[in-house]
Amino acid sequence: MSEAKSKILILEDDESVGLALKEILSRAGHSVHLATRPDDASAHLLSNNIEFIFCDCLLPQMTGLDFIERTRQNNPNMRFKVILMSGVYTDKSFIQEATQKAQALAFLRKPFEMDQVLKLVKKEDTSKREESNARKLLYQMFQNPKVTNRQKRKVIESIEEVSGFDLPFLYSLLVETKSSGYLNIYNSDGSVSGISFCNGNIVGVDVDDKTTFLGEMLIQSGYATPADVQHALRDKNNRRIGNYLIQNNQLSPHAFDVILMEQMNIRLVRTIVDEKIRVNFASAEVEMTNPSIDADALSAYLHDWIASKLSLTWLKSLYRMWTGDVIAKSPTFTDDHPALNMSMIRSLDGLLSKIDGDMTIMRLLDIKGYSETAVYKAIHFLLTKGLIVFAQKAAFESPEVQLKALKKIWADLEGKNGFEIVSYMESGSMSSGSLESVLEEFLTLLGPEPEDGKSEVATLWTRIKKDAEDAILIAQDSNKASQFRQEAQRSEAENKLKAASMMEDAKKALQYMQYPKAITMVGEIAKLNSTQAQLYLYSSWAKLGVAGTADATRRIALIKEVELEVMQVPPDERYDALYPFVMGLLQKNRGDMVGARKQIEKAVAMDPSFMPARRELSTLSAANKKQDVFNMDLKEVIGGFFKKK
Repeated sequence: MSEAKSKILILEDDESVGLALKEILSRAGHSVHLATRPDDASAHLLSNNIEFIFCDCLLPQMTGLDFIERTRQNNPNMRFKVILMSGVYTDKSFIQEATQKAQALAFLRKPFEMDQVLKLVKKEDTSKREESNARKLLYQMFQNPKVTNRQKRKVIESIEEVSGFDLPFLYSLLVETKSSGYLNIYNSDGSVSGISFCNGNIVGVDVDDKTTFLGEMLIQSGYATPADVQHALRDKNNRRIGNYLIQNNQLSPHAFDVILMEQMNIRLVRTIVDEKIRVNFASAEVEMTNPSIDADALSAYLHDWIASKLSLTWLKSLYRMWTGDVIAKSPTFTDDHPALNMSMIRSLDGLLSKIDGDMTIMRLLDIKGYSETAVYKAIHFLLTKGLIVFAQKAAFESPEVQLKALKKIWADLEGKNGFEIVSYMESGSMSSGSLESVLEEFLTLLGPEPEDGKSEVATLWTRIKKDAEDAILIAQDSNKASQFRQEAQRSEAENKLKAASMMEDAKKALQYMQYPKAITMVGEIAKLNSTQAQLYLYSSWAKLGVAGTADATRRIALIKEVELEVMQVPPDERYDALYPFVMGLLQKNRGDMVGARKQIEKAVAMDPSFMPARRELSTLSAANKKQDVFNMDLKEVIGGFFKKK
């Protein structure tokens, strides 16, 4: 099938540039109109179905950005892609702001190569493009280890709407393909974020939330003392905290670069949200700056994002269609790959040896001692890193295996109303089409209709199919669907308020060392709002409190639970006194009193008013004095030599 051609509008007041651009695009077979003034361009837009606009940033009458903004406001139903051009405004900050404001596909610095232009407007046949779903193509990479960088870039450029939970994979691909340009992220609340890439390095993160955490980071990392940080904050010359400490030889420039990278990490993690977002990647030349996040640094961050931000519910939905697929090591897998040493992988004993040619997610979930959360998150991390692939679609081996899969699906559906069932089906669907296509995709997960119509597997298969079909019919009633969404939003808001109130009661129970009570309360909070701030930290605190007086077997089990929980603490919750306090309690339960003391001291330094940390530090100090001969009274030391054995 021949390549489809595009209708293109060029708005460029420099006639020589405009004519050269028009000639090269026309030779490629595209339908091109050249306008030198915004009013001429507007008239042409109204009478033609324009797909691409090449727009200079500096124009007579108005700027190119104002023209694009006005055009979109006046014609909200128009769908066109914007390529900005400029030979004057070429600094990094302008390019980033301009591409975000115009939602541009790319920004071309004049003079530019015409090959760049042709690549931007090259597209596949329209019918073929409409049949494929960009998000589906994104995750089909999990089944194809031979996808080229060029193919990956094409998928990235075609994506317009995804889940915020898709961003870790998207960031990984942009770094892996050594892309340069700006990824613009548009949230439902109107906020816009911009991530800058230079040859596969993340060099800038522009988000609405400008929280720095610099002081807390410096203290917790051990790069600066609390006193140094306080002096820097009181600097009369209003120097930035990093500049003050470096100029006073209290901090090395390299250490500060490490902290600034961590600050970028925290801002990136704020973009990973459980909601639909719009994205577009604008190719552009971006200046390399330091600090930056390269592929090696990103690997550790990816692990933390997947462990702490992606919900189990979302991951189960994503992998619903692949739970029976055989997992295999990819061609890039090596036994000494640094990613294999990440804590989520190590938490699953013998995981890598089990990926031996017939292992599936379903079978991994049956292994004793394997946490469901750890399995899904570890597999997603390894797939995101390209170290494993789904090698083949495994048909149900027997009616017993099919029954087992159907029971898992039924457990998720049981008790749900029609709208909740549709939401469940949509959450795991790669289809962007109608509800009927969502249903069709879901029914493939059930497997073929069992031959024995009276068997248990046939009964359950028929029941799930009927419930799914009935749910689609209910959801097609727009009035009922709207009413359900309003009720669901109201219920969610009420649950969050109740969870926040219960969290205050749980904190009081912890303050009074009522640990079993706190464990019960935190469990109820998790059911109401699994995203409650610091949920994992308070849960870990309560469990470690119980572990302190438990027998050896119970203590080991609780420590293992806590180790999984602290892995799931988001990076932006680690720069609060609560995190080092909990880590100190964990070290204490492991028997590392020196490590425990260091962590608790950090907690007290970060928040001197945090009484549980001060109380724990006093306990550790008292225990240390009993054991340390150098802290004992001289009479006690000498007397100890003459005590009867």
